[in-house]
Amino acid sequence: EEWTFEQGMAELEATVRALEGGQLALNDSFEAYKRGAELYQKLKAMLDGGITMLTKEGESEIARPEQ
Repeated sequence: EEWTFEQGMAELEATVRALEGGQLALNDSFEAYKRGAELYQKLKAMLDGGITMLTKEGESEIARPEQ
């Protein structure tokens, strides 16, 4: 499943709102919680990947002397 970070965040926020609303049946709450946990992990991986990329780029900028 392909989506942008923003799309994933929007789905996670909607899932959290549904859980906080307290109107879901117990089984639906379990499914929503499971989906929210999956989204969280995917979004965290996207952020971690971006941080790693920026860190590596920053290190290469520092290692390269200015000319």
